[in-house]
Amino acid sequence: MSEYEQLSVLYNQHYLADEPEQAMAIALEQLDMDPSDSVALLRFALSVQGSCDKVQPFFSQYGANNEFQFVTELAKLVIKKECNIQLD
Repeated sequence: MSEYEQLSVLYNQHYLADEPEQAMAIALEQLDMDPSDSVALLRFALSVQGSCDKVQPFFSQYGANNEFQFVTELAKLVIKKECNIQLD
């Protein structure tokens, strides 16, 4: 299992255990591995709940222009709704 896959499993565990800060940290680690990773951006967005103070406008650069553009758009929509901010 690759490091990315291990992080994905760990993310799922933290997300299901309602540990959003730990889940968010893992999503950010995956985004550091590949800033264009739309799935990692969606993981980040799903773990934002209650942590909007950690969302910065520069996160809009993540998940850009890849084959999962609709996932990127969905992730940004979740962040916008949860945090009431504009990332674009």
